[in-house]
Amino acid sequence: MAKIGLTNIWWAKLTEAEDGAPTYDGAKSFGKAVSCKVSVTNNDATLYAEDALAESDKSFNSASVTLGVSDDDDTIFAPILGHTANDGVAGKGEMVRNANDVAPYVGLGRVITKMVNGALKYKGEFLYKVKFSEPSQEDQTKGEKVDFKTPEIEGSAAQLVNGNWSAAQTFDTKEAAVSWVKDKLKATE
Repeated sequence: MAKIGLTNIWWAKLTEAEDGAPTYDGAKSFGKAVSCKVSVTNNDATLYAEDALAESDKSFNSASVTLGVSDDDDTIFAPILGHTANDGVAGKGEMVRNANDVAPYVGLGRVITKMVNGALKYKGEFLYKVKFSEPSQEDQTKGEKVDFKTPEIEGSAAQLVNGNWSAAQTFDTKEAAVSWVKDKLKATE
């Protein structure tokens, strides 16, 4: 299996029940996908007894998430970071950042294109509980040639109270994978 593409990053605000059951407020596009890196941190503990390894733990602890998207659209970034958005000047959107803003937990899904034995497959990947932090800003003047820069945003993935932190499923069509991701984020009625 070779990963050959990344598309369809979707998110929704999370409400977690006491038993860990997640509900979301409906799938929203994060914009055009450029990159996604999920770096998992596992617990790493060992217990030796009687001069031998008696117990070990390599369980999930947390994960850091770094997303690259084609545009840092304020209408997308504002609710993900807990900021307010208003009409601004002349009806143009304005994002207001306040030091007291708190980013909400969100669910996050994406579709990865794979090649398996010469055939395209589409894997939906889903993180149940992610909180993003304010991204750094780096800007540069145009020189003799255009050099594209795209924004990145980082977050932390955690487990739900019930222990779930991620889900994945592979499909034969991209449409089925996108539908699976969007269904995970579907608003409950």
